[in-house]
Amino acid sequence: RIESITERAGQPTDYDVRISYRVDITHNEIPNLLNVVFGNISIRRGIKVIDIAFTDQQVEAFGGPRFGTDGLRKALNVFGRPLATTAIKPLGLSARELATLCGGYARGGLDIIKDDHGLINQHFHPFEERVSRIQEAIREANAKTGRVTHYYPMVAGGFETIEKQMAFAQAQGCFGVLVAPMLIGPDTGFYLARKYGLAVMTHPTFTGTHFHDPRHGMTPAILLGTLFRLFGADISVFPNYGGRFTFTETECHDLALALRGAVKGMKAAFPSPAGGMTIEKVGAMLDAYGEDTALLIGGALLRYSPDPEISARAFVDALEQAAKAKKGQA
Repeated sequence: RIESITERAGQPTDYDVRISYRVDITHNEIPNLLNVVFGNISIRRGIKVIDIAFTDQQVEAFGGPRFGTDGLRKALNVFGRPLATTAIKPLGLSARELATLCGGYARGGLDIIKDDHGLINQHFHPFEERVSRIQEAIREANAKTGRVTHYYPMVAGGFETIEKQMAFAQAQGCFGVLVAPMLIGPDTGFYLARKYGLAVMTHPTFTGTHFHDPRHGMTPAILLGTLFRLFGADISVFPNYGGRFTFTETECHDLALALRGAVKGMKAAFPSPAGGMTIEKVGAMLDAYGEDTALLIGGALLRYSPDPEISARAFVDALEQAAKAKKGQA
């Protein structure tokens, strides 16, 4: 049903159109929902999805984040500041080298260490060896520091491969996994993570064609925020404004709101701005996004110091100092 058609002010060839659909058409399944919202019409030019409203029944059926911001904070025992996260780089290191790197990051106090999205099941660091060695290094670091660091391995491949990886990650004690929904299918990672009780951090790779035409596709807030949160993302990674990608400041703030805004029956998720982040920008990022954010610094930690423990500690110290200063100003 066409609810309304409104000419956009100052843009006489553009219109805001509100359309409603019968809920039972989607059968509360991810592929069906995406097909209804942006199926065949996505092939035409000049159509852009800028907002979606779901019923209470849909929110309950899809579930949203399993843990959400409160659940992850409780599991990590981190309160009053953003989470400190990193991506493991560079591609090509052996599983032993990656484990050494991650052990240093964990001893330095990082909250979440995730695979870079390019780390999959390559022969030079196969998934099972990589996950087992990194988890062992992080367990040893946690025992030494008394703090909690989580590792989120990247899952990718065919359905059977991904399920084996999820099961293995769970068996090794991983709290969550990194999922690229548009690489492996929008439903697969969320379904399997829920089956194995794992938290989900989503990665935006292969989503870019939805955003780059200002008059077509979906807004970043809809795809990486509203939809990924509805489907089960506890953390959603996205390129921060001012970095090497093209998201604007408004788009990033809208995305963060879509992940954390109040929705009846759905937990809030962490926005995770990334791409070009440095330790020196931590205070500005806290001011921009607030404390319920998972700040992600990747390559800049490697450049800060050859010792990952020193880099990680500097990151966490900067976060804690910025959070303390902000509370002092309140």
